[in-house]
Amino acid sequence: MAFLRKLAGMFEASESIVNRWRGLRLTAARRWSQLLAATLFPPRCCLCGFEGSEPDLDLCGFCQSDLPWDTEPLPGLVTAMLYEPPADDLIRQLKYGRELANARVLGELLAQTVRARAENLPRLLVPVPLHGVRFRERGFNQAAALALYAGRSLHLNSVPHALRRVRNTPSQTELGVNERHRNVRGAFAVSNERALRRLREAGHVALVDDVITTGSTLAEAKCVLLAAGVSRVDLWAVARAP
Repeated sequence: MAFLRKLAGMFEASESIVNRWRGLRLTAARRWSQLLAATLFPPRCCLCGFEGSEPDLDLCGFCQSDLPWDTEPLPGLVTAMLYEPPADDLIRQLKYGRELANARVLGELLAQTVRARAENLPRLLVPVPLHGVRFRERGFNQAAALALYAGRSLHLNSVPHALRRVRNTPSQTELGVNERHRNVRGAFAVSNERALRRLREAGHVALVDDVITTGSTLAEAKCVLLAAGVSRVDLWAVARAP
């Protein structure tokens, strides 16, 4: 029995080494492709048009430093910025103007904030879903786009269809705090058994959204995930209302 356990340990160690080697190769290939892309197509600041400061970020150093960074984040939340100019314009252009390039910029800024503040990274990213009617009108889910790019930067998988919106709730924009809570009550559900298994296997996930105002949407979605058996749910948003 001792020999078999030792043999199993050797196989596990070998598999771990192979997985790490594969990860290093993929990371190296990704870095080379990023370097090539940055050489052929240098990043340009999406705000002023000057040369970008980083290969993965279409922002110059001056515009990046002038962003309304959230220097006093609320407990239990990771938010990169306050919903003030020009961050609010970038989000509105993405959300309503289909400026999908902004998703890469905002997703990377969220990833940088997570790296600086989060103690433990989740195993999966779960974007807040849109109802089917809203998705067909808009053509995409901005939270899913943000989760995709943040996940790429953090080497985390995002699951865009883990949750579904079972009620087409009215826009929260003109609602007060209590109305917002009532508006999203019972609005979310886990999509299917496959999604349920994946969420439970992950155990630790992060909900991703573009803007947080009162927190009612994220709080409701978090309750659904916890009730489904997820052990820990982090809350991430690109910006929060000041």
